[in-house]
Amino acid sequence: MENITVNNHQQQPLLLPKLQAALAILYSNHQSTNINNVNHHHHQQHEAHQFLLSYKSSNLRRFVVSRIQSQKDRSSGDNNAIGSSLEIELQRYTNDAVCTNNGAVVIIGSIYLSCLSLLLATTTTSFNNGSSHEQIFAAQTLNHRCRSIKLVECYDIEAEDGLECGVGRLVLAWDNDALGMKKGACDNNDGARVILDAWRERYVPMLIHKCCNGSNNAVDRQDSGRTILCDGGQLLAMILEQHFTSITTIAATGERGEEQIKGQLMLITLAVALYCSAFEECQQEYSFAHQQQQQQQHHHQHNTHNTPWANAVLSELGSALSVTALRIRYRPTSDKHTTPEGQPGVPSLIDVLMNVIHMVGDTAGRYFMQQQHQHHDDNGEYRQQLTQACHVHAIKRSIAACLTSLPETVLLPPNNDRGEDHHRIPSIDRACLRAASIELRCDNNNNNGMGMERMLTEMLQSELGEINNDESSCMVERLDDASASRLLKCCESWARFVTVPLRVIDVTVGRLAIRYFTVTDQQHHPQPTISYQKAQNAAFQYLTSIFEGASPSLTVEDILSATLGVAASGVSGKKKQGNKSKKRQDRRLKHASITLEENGIGNTAADAGCSAEEELCLRKNTACLAAAYIFGVSIHQKGGRETTLRLSNESASLFTHNICSTVSIAASSVLPRLLCLERNANANNGSSEQWWLDTFEIVLTSLRQLCQSTNRDIRGLSYEPLMLLHESLNSVPLVGLRMEQIAIDAICECALALSVSCQYPPDYFQNLAIVSDGDLEIERNDVRDVVRSVSNFESGNFSQSSSLLILDYFINSIHASIHEAAAHNLLPQESVVHTISALAKPLNKLGKKYGEQPQQNESIIMTRSLQSYCSVFRGLNSSFHSLSISQILPVSRLALMGLASLAPMLSSLVSANAVTSGDHEELIHALNNTLKVGLEHSILATSKIPELAAESTLKTTRYDIRGTMRGPGGEDHVGCIALMRLSFESDNLAYAIMAIYGSSLFCDIASLYNELKDCEQKRPLGCDYGTGSCPISRRLVLRALSRLCMLQIKRNGDGNETTILHDLVRVPLAEIGAQRDLPITHEKLLRLCESVYDLASFDALVVANVFSNPPSELECVFQSILYGYSQLSFSHGDDQWFEQWARLRGAVVCLLRTCCQQSVTNYVAEIILALGNSEIEAAINQCNQSPTSGSSIFNDSVVGEEVLSAGVYMIVIREGLIRIASDSHTDIQTRLSFRMCLSVLAKSSTAVTTLLLNNSPEAKSHRDPRDCIAESWFQSMSALVSACKTDLSAHFTSNDGIEDLIGASIHICVSLVLMKDLGNKHSPPPTIQRGMSLDGPQTLAMTEFMVDALSPSTLAATARSFATHFQIENINTAQNENLGASIISAGLLRAASGALPPWAVELTPAIFKSLFAALGNNCDVFIEIVSVSTKLESSGEVLAGRYFGTVSSAHIESFLSKTREACKKGEWNKMKSIIKTACGGKKKESGFNLKPQFTCWDCERL
Repeated sequence: MENITVNNHQQQPLLLPKLQAALAILYSNHQSTNINNVNHHHHQQHEAHQFLLSYKSSNLRRFVVSRIQSQKDRSSGDNNAIGSSLEIELQRYTNDAVCTNNGAVVIIGSIYLSCLSLLLATTTTSFNNGSSHEQIFAAQTLNHRCRSIKLVECYDIEAEDGLECGVGRLVLAWDNDALGMKKGACDNNDGARVILDAWRERYVPMLIHKCCNGSNNAVDRQDSGRTILCDGGQLLAMILEQHFTSITTIAATGERGEEQIKGQLMLITLAVALYCSAFEECQQEYSFAHQQQQQQQHHHQHNTHNTPWANAVLSELGSALSVTALRIRYRPTSDKHTTPEGQPGVPSLIDVLMNVIHMVGDTAGRYFMQQQHQHHDDNGEYRQQLTQACHVHAIKRSIAACLTSLPETVLLPPNNDRGEDHHRIPSIDRACLRAASIELRCDNNNNNGMGMERMLTEMLQSELGEINNDESSCMVERLDDASASRLLKCCESWARFVTVPLRVIDVTVGRLAIRYFTVTDQQHHPQPTISYQKAQNAAFQYLTSIFEGASPSLTVEDILSATLGVAASGVSGKKKQGNKSKKRQDRRLKHASITLEENGIGNTAADAGCSAEEELCLRKNTACLAAAYIFGVSIHQKGGRETTLRLSNESASLFTHNICSTVSIAASSVLPRLLCLERNANANNGSSEQWWLDTFEIVLTSLRQLCQSTNRDIRGLSYEPLMLLHESLNSVPLVGLRMEQIAIDAICECALALSVSCQYPPDYFQNLAIVSDGDLEIERNDVRDVVRSVSNFESGNFSQSSSLLILDYFINSIHASIHEAAAHNLLPQESVVHTISALAKPLNKLGKKYGEQPQQNESIIMTRSLQSYCSVFRGLNSSFHSLSISQILPVSRLALMGLASLAPMLSSLVSANAVTSGDHEELIHALNNTLKVGLEHSILATSKIPELAAESTLKTTRYDIRGTMRGPGGEDHVGCIALMRLSFESDNLAYAIMAIYGSSLFCDIASLYNELKDCEQKRPLGCDYGTGSCPISRRLVLRALSRLCMLQIKRNGDGNETTILHDLVRVPLAEIGAQRDLPITHEKLLRLCESVYDLASFDALVVANVFSNPPSELECVFQSILYGYSQLSFSHGDDQWFEQWARLRGAVVCLLRTCCQQSVTNYVAEIILALGNSEIEAAINQCNQSPTSGSSIFNDSVVGEEVLSAGVYMIVIREGLIRIASDSHTDIQTRLSFRMCLSVLAKSSTAVTTLLLNNSPEAKSHRDPRDCIAESWFQSMSALVSACKTDLSAHFTSNDGIEDLIGASIHICVSLVLMKDLGNKHSPPPTIQRGMSLDGPQTLAMTEFMVDALSPSTLAATARSFATHFQIENINTAQNENLGASIISAGLLRAASGALPPWAVELTPAIFKSLFAALGNNCDVFIEIVSVSTKLESSGEVLAGRYFGTVSSAHIESFLSKTREACKKGEWNKMKSIIKTACGGKKKESGFNLKPQFTCWDCERL
């Protein structure tokens, strides 16, 4: 075929009308108000959307191949029979979208051809009619398909002939040809040539006929008054006519030949579509400019009108061309670890793209010359100028689009932190991606960045004409704004993936980008053009990519993974890589490294690492060079250029987002690198470059300006650079270089500036009732993190480290400011106290180190910090009579937060022997004074300043009202927190504060507590604001007082402290007694709850003494709980009453927990048993109702996650058992406590079994109590098993029945699994299952219990329990001996078959391992047990699951063989995959949730 002519009769692609109709419906703006019309329109849009989804993913070639394979599987292999059968099957599909047997939609017609037709229509359709969405969708579809499927599947033009005549016959022809070649019946070349010749003769003309959208005289056509200059169909026809022979001449045979032809056609058609789209963009913008000129409007240059569709279309087409070039150049090898070489005769990727673009451009030039000779009119000169301008623009835009999309398409990013997934990795063999990565990154000599240098050359030649490399540095300054924008965007795309060579930096940054930062240029452009702004934005984005490519978080492994094509991209957010994922990544990286020798990169994997390390260094050096250019630093000592980034320090108006964000990212990447270069030069006795220091200083100066900005967002950009710089500084033990000292000074100044900038406004606390400024509080928290981070000793280095110097700077500045304020009898600035309160963590570490090895400089720092706190507290204590609460509150709150946080340092100091020496008297004096006045202020502030000035808003806002003495987002009075922290930090600190404060400490705290109690009683019931503190904060005071009293009693015996405690204990007991005879109302429950919580706040020994001689008042409390369970109803009751009852239930649990910390007496055990059995009885009654019934108790407001779940009484037993197991002494009291816990479990076992094995399905309208009760029961049983493994086991007898109790619990576990109906081959499992749900933490507790509990004795007990409840069929005597173990094994297999959630399978190997150990580590016995378990039946059903009832014996033998191998080698981790394979594989879309967390049983804050 040497001459292709265009058929004047238009032939549309089959799918084009449907595609246009669907897009028109989907993007139409329906304005009707009629509800029927609206619903009909929504239905149409839904159908259109579904059609487009199917259209985008349709793959007729793969569908036909799968049908052929199905025919082969069902037949004897006769190809004639297969062809006939396939023909009959495919004849059912017409040229409409129809449904296959499995519900999938098969769309008849060529997707590629219909999309291409839409794109080429760009030249003959006006975009004023809103049809741009058609072109965007078509480009996106082509790109998606090019990236997702093979070339022969993507270019599906044969689908225009239908499924049978087109795709089916072609696939069958290749199949027959391959079969003939295999049998030796024909020459493969001859057969392939016949097929390809027939394909060419049929489908190349069809391509032209169906893509031509007009006549040969397209120039005469007018559309909406606009001249049509370029007809895409005509241009495509001319290209195919002129290059047909070279396109269709192939060297490959078979389907590879088809792939080559289709690949070449795809390159040409995509390039034509790209060219025509760019041409149309320019023509539209010229038309827009012409209209403005006619209206006498000022217009700077022709490309100021943005065509929004063009960028999207060109980007998608450039990506499609890039991935097509990749598929053509590289083919996968049989060894997936071998990097393929480029195909013979196929040039490099960039050459492939440039060749096809220039081919289209050259042909387009001849096409326009023909049009010019054929037509002459009055507008000929204008048309010629417009055509030439659009032609040049189209070539430039096409080249830019391809070179911009190339790295984004075929390369992998070196890090995944940016979370950009709009250019996902194409579905191409990773070895091919590796080959492309190596090609675009390096040359034959392993020089990094050569691909980007080639890109720069091509771009400059495109924009400026033929130039050589020596001229590029000078010629780049001739680029106009539009050309510069294209070049910088392309460079930005490459910089995100590869190293930018230094020469490219010199050209693109040192000569081009900086002209968009120069202040003088901006003065010449008081109103910059759109093109100028676009170029400036592109320059900023380019710099951002350069600096991000040199991020301190980037590692050599990241570089190596990206280079070798084994990195994972498109991950949003900074997600931590799991251990298993990390291991898989390491294996892939290792295999990929082996191939480097074949590619000339290195001889070993170590060479690959060295190459990656060199690239990482080059990236960082490149970033430093770029920073020097943009900040105006002279590298060659010839004077710097004044740039916007440098002069931004002097003009607040230049603080734009682009400038500030660039300064931030530059500081993050450049400062640590410059510091490293300076250190290396000093260590190697080398010379330091002056421009390093100049750049370092100017970047730090700019960073200071960010910190001093009045804009909160701009200040926030400085946080990360400061912390990264400190991390780099702190990496060495000593600081001595000038650059290091400059960095330390800058960090200190910046941090203090940030602290000042985020201080509260002067009138912030004028109204204490309004809500806090959330943004301000967030910023204050962030600044605290910065101050804490830059002064922290993460590396453990305390000598002349940067952290110590920074901390010393902070403390000295704060000390001077506070003492200056004290000299004038003023409170210090709130920002100063805020800063010192943020330094608690480094001060605590310093105190710990000082306690171990005192140093004078450390003593000075801590002394001044304590003196600062002492001065603040003294000023506060004397200010209550002269200042208002609004003035005192912010400083007091911060100071008390700091004091509480400093408890570890204070404890270290009082514990250190060194502080007693004379050299540290000043520190001792400061410590004593600070503790004294700090305690005084804690008591005074708690008494004088209410915790809440108005009602709290924490239920609806993140931060509370302004008038609160709580920490940010906290819930306790900071004065109470300080008292508790100082009392509980250590015994030494507690004794110290008692000695320093004096004997009045106990009376003062007791008086404070009574005062808070009186304020609480005077407030209305349920009101917790206005005066005093909330009950929870008050109890913190009680806890602190109780601990201090007990310590004093422990040291000195009974005294005044005993009387104080006795009097305090009598108060809640008296309050409970006052409620004893009253009806159980909401108010009574509330008062009982508060009193019980008060009682539970005492020391455990005090509470145990109360329970040793139980007062009658406690009966009232427990009876109220039992009464609540008796009020169970199956509808929602009095919510307020039951909510208070739920709080009382939590208070009782806290009281029991406190008592059990000391011992579990008979009385306590009876109470727990009674309460637990009442709850279980209520749960059984609830389950006996329908799952849809309501509940007055088992709902979210009473036993929900935010309150206290059911089963908590067993958790009290569990905690008692854990305490007993951890006790090193097995005295009589410990053994008695253990027997009490065991008694509760044994007496509850029957009721728990009845409840958990209840057949009622999972609850729908109430909270199913079985879930949490099961979790608590199995956790308690796990604690029992752990206790039995301690020295207590020596005191057990068979009469204790521990094995039977554990065996009964194992029976529950297996029975719950066996209750689940897994369905069968013909019917899926029912959606409503018998019994409780197993999708939750109860299953986690159950499986962990099974792992711990299995032993020879428990197996025997389990077998006895199974014998009572199970009727097993076809079991002989020998098998009956290990029946328990066999049933357990069957349950585990059934669990993996779908009875348990997929995540539970992870623990199955551990249970099998425990079962193996319980069987005496006998492999033969274990395999026999597993073998028997696959055959066990009950009521005609295989216990192991439906898969074992249908699979062949060979499948089971394979499973047993693999299990035996894993068992012998001890490779139990492999059992997971073995079990999955045997039990039907992964359970996709099973409806189960993800792996849960255990339930939280905390109830102190209900």
